[in-house]
Amino acid sequence: MVTDASKVPDTFFNMQRFPLTVKDFSMFLARLKKPLLASAVMLGGLCGVAAAQTTDTKVLSSQILPRDTYFYLSMPSVEKFKESFEKSSSGRLFADPALEEFKAEVSSALSSEMQESLSKVNDALGLTVDELMAIPSGEVTIAVSKASSNKMGVILFMDYGSHESEVKGLLEKASAALNDVDQLEAANVEHDGTELTMYTVTGDVAKQTPLAKEFGWFLKDERLVASNSSALLKLTLDNWDGGSEKTLKSNSVYAYIMEKCESTPGAGQMTTFVDPVGMFTALVQTGSLGPNGAAAGMAIGFFPTLGINQLKGMGSSGEMGGDEFEGVSRSFLYCEQPPQGAMQVFQLDTVDAVPPSWVKEDTSVWMATKWKAGEAYTAVETLFDMFQGAGAFASTIDSLSNQGPQVHIKKDVIDQLDGKMQVVMSPGDRTSKAASDDMLFAIGVKDNQTFADLLNKLTSQPGFPGETREVNGITVYEINPGNGQKISFTVANSQLLVAVGGDQLEQALRNDNDVRPLADSDDFKAVSGHFPDGALAVTFSRPAEQYRRLYDMLRDGEAAENFPGMEDLFAKIDFSKLPSFDVIEKYMAPTGGYWVGDENGVLMEQFTLKAE
Repeated sequence: MVTDASKVPDTFFNMQRFPLTVKDFSMFLARLKKPLLASAVMLGGLCGVAAAQTTDTKVLSSQILPRDTYFYLSMPSVEKFKESFEKSSSGRLFADPALEEFKAEVSSALSSEMQESLSKVNDALGLTVDELMAIPSGEVTIAVSKASSNKMGVILFMDYGSHESEVKGLLEKASAALNDVDQLEAANVEHDGTELTMYTVTGDVAKQTPLAKEFGWFLKDERLVASNSSALLKLTLDNWDGGSEKTLKSNSVYAYIMEKCESTPGAGQMTTFVDPVGMFTALVQTGSLGPNGAAAGMAIGFFPTLGINQLKGMGSSGEMGGDEFEGVSRSFLYCEQPPQGAMQVFQLDTVDAVPPSWVKEDTSVWMATKWKAGEAYTAVETLFDMFQGAGAFASTIDSLSNQGPQVHIKKDVIDQLDGKMQVVMSPGDRTSKAASDDMLFAIGVKDNQTFADLLNKLTSQPGFPGETREVNGITVYEINPGNGQKISFTVANSQLLVAVGGDQLEQALRNDNDVRPLADSDDFKAVSGHFPDGALAVTFSRPAEQYRRLYDMLRDGEAAENFPGMEDLFAKIDFSKLPSFDVIEKYMAPTGGYWVGDENGVLMEQFTLKAE
């Protein structure tokens, strides 16, 4: 998200553009189904979360991985994460004795399937599931990095503590299975005194992309490291002591994001970092996209024109515990300023962090932001004209305004918006079969009558499927799509109001005093006290009110229709053995969030208050 001036604020590729590579790789995987499945189960099991000893002095992967790391997902300590979870409201809820009857019901209902699966794991690996899950300790990380100018790969770090014998046993089984595959050749090498177990792929898939040419692993200092790049494994060993000045930790964008997201250095219990533009560029530069690299390379040439190259990265850090919050998650979007091209479409302005009086205390979710619609329109027009010629966009819009209902998108719509946007949710009608909440969207307009005339013009067209009614002298349009949730819309109080289900729109129009405004409630005051001045977006929610209706439907045996394809599960498990919702509710505290501008982007924080 981009903001203005000092309040500053994906790339992707379609897999269908790469049919040969994907098809060949899929055929190759099919031939390796059994050995790869065995290996995946072994390595996947190693990443399970469980208590184990951790070494606080061990160098973290961010101090080892190269500076050119484009994707990073890390849990620095499995043990600490588990300890924090057990102390959290979710952990305490799961341990509540009131849930024992339902947990026993689930275990009994699924016992045959579970026993069969557990037995297969034990037979294949020689370890029980509990023994397998006890292996991870310390850090577990997966990343995508570039080892040199023309080599990149995926890499996994996993600390296993005192479980080296179990890990070696699993890897021996994996090697035995892989050694029987015709299209694989063992190519073990030694680097800096450490043996790398490597496999070279000899099948056709290896000719399509260097990412499929090899894979392997090594063990060192109670840590397993696996990758599809020998160059990346060797670079990891070169940086093993964390002394290099060219690691991810020294990446200026990554370091800035972590500084903004962590309450104190290293406090994050789960951290992420993504550089989508850098990753796409590296995939092209290293030939990893195979025969499709040329087309992708041409796309990169448009990045500066579109402003996409301004997006330098995004990351997050999650923490549990602390004096103020049950948990807090902070994310940061790093974008060079001032915004150019398409990045101008996403500019926000300061929002009013207090809900209007028509948003009542029975609200379960309230969100508000302010979008610079005019600037966004200008950005789209500039980009369009850049490719089609000066004035082309305006000419196209003028031409469209002479068709159908003759609505001019710029004059009749964009110019009438003031940018304010709100979403209000409240629990749905208990008698409805739908488990979704009722929703109301409020979009600010500059002039009531002008926009009301626009709605009247649109709904007067032949074939309009709705009806009208009057509420407090205001015309309300209603459409019934047949799913039990009517869609209503109107213009009032300088807002275009669109409701899905329920009576929120009518409540907003009447604004009666019999229900207290949300802004006066204790929950909102407790949450909004953490909103900073100058926020670009704010959110408030009551999870208990969001989940209460669905929970009661589960308990009463009325929820199956909302989960198509899961009929067998509902037939096996007696959800009436769930405890009453008041047992659950006490673990659910209100949550809040906000976006705030920064000279290099935007910080987004989501927090949960401590449950009483």
